[in-house]
Amino acid sequence: MDKISVFLVDDHEIFRNGLKQLINSEADMEVSGEASTGEDALHSLSNVQPDVVIMDIRMPGINGLETSAALLKASPRTHILFFSLFDEPDYVAAALEMGASGYILKDTSNKIFLNAIRTIHNGKYYFIGEVSDVLVKKYQAARESAANPVAQAADVSLSRREEQIIRMVNNGLNNKDIAESLGLSIRTIEAHRMNILRKFQVNSIEEVIEYCRNVNLLKEE
Repeated sequence: MDKISVFLVDDHEIFRNGLKQLINSEADMEVSGEASTGEDALHSLSNVQPDVVIMDIRMPGINGLETSAALLKASPRTHILFFSLFDEPDYVAAALEMGASGYILKDTSNKIFLNAIRTIHNGKYYFIGEVSDVLVKKYQAARESAANPVAQAADVSLSRREEQIIRMVNNGLNNKDIAESLGLSIRTIEAHRMNILRKFQVNSIEEVIEYCRNVNLLKEE
């Protein structure tokens, strides 16, 4: 019997090592690769085609949602399981909207984690506990507002800092460059980017930039 091939994407090495040990101890699955950033994951996954990708949602550089959106665009049949510390409604809804097969929390049991891998490998979805409640409510709201996304985007209220970050991303700066330029931490920049995606209800910063270009929000101050 072929083993389930699992690829890990998480910026904490100790955590990845623990997952590898757990997964490789199972007779029906094995870890085929790993990455600590979204950029590294996309590079590696262009050559490796695992059955399941375990994806953290907050990482340096491009976040898990942006990484997954790019991955699914290149490989629509990939099964993505978000394994996160955060059960925030916007994260869960965004994960479902962009095509994830599951979303579980990092404080779950080993049994649930392994069951989630097997479930989504079989073509089903896996969302548990509080995540399930959040998912249903947010996804229903997202579907209702999806009919007129441009009009909705026009009502988005951005802070001056968020507008500044959008301009800097448009100018080709990555999270590290932006953090150094503004004297902020990379985590703070990641949080701003996640908030921007939440406000526009999109999965990638590129969609935000395209809209902002159309309405001349990218003009320098």
